[in-house]
Amino acid sequence: MEQLHEFERMNWNTIIGQGSHEIERRRLAKQARDRLERIGQDDVDYLMSFRVTGRQRVWCICDRNIMRVLWWDPNHSVCPALKRHT
Repeated sequence: MEQLHEFERMNWNTIIGQGSHEIERRRLAKQARDRLERIGQDDVDYLMSFRVTGRQRVWCICDRNIMRVLWWDPNHSVCPALKRHT
């Protein structure tokens, strides 16, 4: 929760510069896409991934300047990053 409060104090460029970014819905893991459908949110094209730590993310839907929190992703599994040569 503390990190989410920190985001409120940051400007958009700072948030993006620290690893948060938009992700196309189609790039999400199938389980995440299925969950969006179950909760009636599968009509969005992009979701916002807020980086809390190296692996931990908070997923939101942008609605103008408001972020509607969808879920906590402690293991970076909603949209896994595929690192090369690992």
